[in-house]
Amino acid sequence: MYFKSATLAILLASSGPNSNVDAFGIAPTMIKSTSFVPRASIMRSTQIMQPRTQSSSSSSRMMTMFGGGSGGIIELQQFIELKEKSNPVTKKLGKSPKLWKMASTVAIPAAAVVGGLVMPSRRLAVDVIGGAVTGVGALIGKSRLDIETESAALPALAQAIVDNGVDNIDMAQGEVENVKDTFGVNDEDFADMCKDVYKTYLIGMVRNPMAKTSELGELKNLKTILELDNLLVGEAHAAAAEEFYRQLTKVTSEEDLRDDEDHPDRMSLDKFLFLSERSFKQGGETEEAFKYEMSRIAKAFGGLSLSDVLERVAEVAEPFYRRALASTRSKLDTGAVNSDMLARARATLGIEESVAADLHVQTFADEVKSLLGTVDGEGFEVEIDSADVKFPAGSMDRLAQLQEVLGLTEEDASYEISSEANRHFEGVALEAMEGAISGDMTPEDAWEAIATRRDDLCLKEESMKSLLTSIVMQALGKPLEETLTYAKVNNEQQVYEKLLDALEAKLACFAVLQLSGWEDFDESHFFDPTNSNSASGFIDEADRMKMYQIFLVRSVRNSESGEELTDDMFDEVQEVQSMLGIGDAEAQVQFRKSFGPALSKELQIAVFEVTGDDYTPALVENLKKKIDAVIENYRLPADMVKEFAASNYNKAVEIINQKSPSGIPTPERMEALDKLRDLLQLEKEATYAPHMQCFGRSYRTGVLEALGGTGVIRPEFRQPLDDLRDRLGLPEDATKKIFLEAIEEKMIPMVEFLGTELERTMLTQQQLAQKKGKDFGEDMFKSGKGAAGRLGIGADGNIMTDCMNLVDFYTENDIAEEKEVGKKTVEKKVPAEEEGGEETTVTEEVPVYETTYPITALGTSCIEVEMAELLYRQFVVGGFTTQGPQGERYEAAKATFGGILGLTSEKMEGIGGSIGETVYENFISNAMTTKGQLDQQDMMFLANIQTKLGLSSEQGEKMMLDVQKKILVDEANAVMGGEPSAADVKAYREKCNSMGLELGEDLELSKSYLTRMFEIEVVPGLMNGEITVESAELLTEIQESLGLTPEECEELFEGILDKRASAVLTNIKGELLRGREENATDLIKKLVRFASFVDGELGLEIDEANAYAIFNLYEKFDFSEEEKESVEEKKKLLKVALGIS
Repeated sequence: MYFKSATLAILLASSGPNSNVDAFGIAPTMIKSTSFVPRASIMRSTQIMQPRTQSSSSSSRMMTMFGGGSGGIIELQQFIELKEKSNPVTKKLGKSPKLWKMASTVAIPAAAVVGGLVMPSRRLAVDVIGGAVTGVGALIGKSRLDIETESAALPALAQAIVDNGVDNIDMAQGEVENVKDTFGVNDEDFADMCKDVYKTYLIGMVRNPMAKTSELGELKNLKTILELDNLLVGEAHAAAAEEFYRQLTKVTSEEDLRDDEDHPDRMSLDKFLFLSERSFKQGGETEEAFKYEMSRIAKAFGGLSLSDVLERVAEVAEPFYRRALASTRSKLDTGAVNSDMLARARATLGIEESVAADLHVQTFADEVKSLLGTVDGEGFEVEIDSADVKFPAGSMDRLAQLQEVLGLTEEDASYEISSEANRHFEGVALEAMEGAISGDMTPEDAWEAIATRRDDLCLKEESMKSLLTSIVMQALGKPLEETLTYAKVNNEQQVYEKLLDALEAKLACFAVLQLSGWEDFDESHFFDPTNSNSASGFIDEADRMKMYQIFLVRSVRNSESGEELTDDMFDEVQEVQSMLGIGDAEAQVQFRKSFGPALSKELQIAVFEVTGDDYTPALVENLKKKIDAVIENYRLPADMVKEFAASNYNKAVEIINQKSPSGIPTPERMEALDKLRDLLQLEKEATYAPHMQCFGRSYRTGVLEALGGTGVIRPEFRQPLDDLRDRLGLPEDATKKIFLEAIEEKMIPMVEFLGTELERTMLTQQQLAQKKGKDFGEDMFKSGKGAAGRLGIGADGNIMTDCMNLVDFYTENDIAEEKEVGKKTVEKKVPAEEEGGEETTVTEEVPVYETTYPITALGTSCIEVEMAELLYRQFVVGGFTTQGPQGERYEAAKATFGGILGLTSEKMEGIGGSIGETVYENFISNAMTTKGQLDQQDMMFLANIQTKLGLSSEQGEKMMLDVQKKILVDEANAVMGGEPSAADVKAYREKCNSMGLELGEDLELSKSYLTRMFEIEVVPGLMNGEITVESAELLTEIQESLGLTPEECEELFEGILDKRASAVLTNIKGELLRGREENATDLIKKLVRFASFVDGELGLEIDEANAYAIFNLYEKFDFSEEEKESVEEKKKLLKVALGIS
């Protein structure tokens, strides 16, 4: 086998023209280096072995089909040629790859044989060495041959794509697989080769800057043919980006590539970005992977941002979609296009929905223009008379079909149609409207021309309102514009006449609008000054006001009298006001400016005459006629008249006040003011302010005089004060305020005096000096003793008198007010209507009143809250401790005094409660100390205190219970604090029980307290025999009285038994040990009694000898007076207790 292969290799080598050079580069003699054989030799040898899979004509056709239309194929061809030129061996290997692989396998043995044959036999030693050297050379040749063979696979792979193209995927895939098998390339290396081919193909595609949608399919097919995954595609694009950008920057500056959008190389880069973005998106990359791959390309292209990249991709994609939309328009009649096709195109090109929506609207608009004939087939505008533009028949159906395909809303489609048609409608409509204004056309003819044009342009009825509004605004704007030019030069006559012309124009326009069927139009909409497109919107506010004032004044001047606005003129003024967009408030300003002086003049005359010394009722009537004439002639608004009248009335009040030295006008002058008020048609309430300003001080003086030295307004002075109020024309609420202010002045010193006096009774001189900051000396009380510095249960009589003076001052001046705060339902007895009938009860709602205090001590800030509470506390204590009628008087004034101080009902109740607690505690403590418990007389006394303090029965009961609890708890601490006896505990327990109080639940004594009390009371009875099995009810009584559970008592009692039994047993054993058996007798009987409680189960620890000694001693006792059965039962219990049988 090896020999045959070697022979074959020799034959291959000898077939070349240079027989002295080995086919694999190994010389037959001593060599210094190796080299590849000449390209010609390889080509001749490979031509012998390499069969053609395709004819040259077939290959030429493939080249034309794919290479001519695809830059990728051309790039691959150039790639192959470059490889072959750089390494001639590549071409020969590409023609016979299997043969060269086989040759590399047999290269070493064949070379060895040849080395032996070519050497003469007489140089045997040299032959052996030469053969070895030749074999080594062959080994080197084999390695180089493998590399060359595999490197030839890359151009062969490229050639397979060139020969088969990318349209026929199955055939091309077969050829690619054949290349892999033929050259024996492993999977990993072959994948890299496929990636390089893809990269080369991509670079070739983008060399042509003009992008084609077919190229997206080419790349997709190429990826499938080469079986590339997304990772390899991403690597290929990144490598292609680096290589392509490097090539471009050699001939084009980076600045041009970045900024010159029309540069071919910049266009190639944009195309590269587009193809890459589509490849990644269509390959199903995740969003993260997509951003990563695109960022790599952006970085390779000079560090672009991802947002810039995506923007440039969109600029490439949009023209394709525009062409698709243009094709949609051209093929619309064939029915070959639909919305699904456009959706697929968007998906292929990556067009966003928002961008597509804008393009759809633009396409629809282009179709509208095309149907109207305003653009040619290329979309360029054509010259055409606007009046001749109209939709041909069937246009609306075609547009509806296009709207459906493009997925436009009815609103968008209607807008595009109307926006284009409106331009050609407005001219004709405006001309017709101007004809109606000028009188060249009747309103009917004008509307007929407008309606005809509407039908030509297929305008919808609902869009006509906005169109007609615009036309009316334009038509009316022209006369107003002319008016403005005259107003600028102060040509008042022309302004007046042009505004009249504008009114006529408005009437003509509105007549046409009514023929259109639009009857409910809002006139103000056409003259909205805030809308710059309205008829008057172009005129600024100052000019509009100027034009309005000119028209207003000229209208009066042109009247017959020259001093009035007739009904027709007033209507015209109002029309002009509306037309100029002037509001009522602004119009009133102009009326004031123009006619206010005339009104003011007449009013001033009226004030002067009425407040003069020659006032008569007839004067008022005559003045009124003159004033009414001015108001009527100038159509002055009521608000304006009231404003002028009010200001002049204020002057009249000031004049009357100045003519009244005492501050109180005479009845005649006040009557004149009343008549003037009627003349000016002012409400009385509107005159209160000037009357208060001028006469309020006089009323205040009257109040202070009425208060006098006592500070109380006597009843006979109340009505004169009311008369003075009415005479001065003052409001009741304002005079009430004046009255309260005067009262406040009197009340503050009284309250401050109370606070000072209370401090003197409560504080020592040193405390007073510290509080007031001055020395009070040796001020002594009537008793001759200094103040103790504390507040007791008593109260100083002088303070109570001062407090009542404050209450009397408040009540006698009737300061407190009763206000209704709600309703309540009460029962009412209704007597029988007739004799023999029955009395009935009905329910009715009655108001609930609450007393309020307008002036309070806290409200005036003359005392602090703490002092107010102390004063109230002192007053309550004083009322409580005072007996007889005076005490009742204090009691009745308690709530009033608290209200005067400014305390709430809750605060007063709290203070009363705190006093009650003190009183209850002291009284109950004394009573229980002396008598042990409260008797009926004590309860009656507490009820009386409860009433005096204004406490409810629940509050009194709670206070009494709380005090009792406190006293009993203190007593428990006293009893248990020493060495209590059973009798002490029993007495305390029974005392609590007699008062209905539970020691644990009510007094909240702890368990340890209750347990100790149980032991103290039970142990003596147990030891002296008072407590036996027969008298166990005593234990139950103690358990229930202490509030313990039966289980707790049982556990406590067993513990006592065990402890006491053990002690008794110890004593018994001690007596027996000492031979004093007679002393053990009672102890043994006690042990037996203990055992009877627990059936002998005392848990004693005793040895058998002592147990029998005790039992034998017990048997010797004298039981003659006891029943036999009882004796036997006791013996049995003792045996159980001693643990013997």
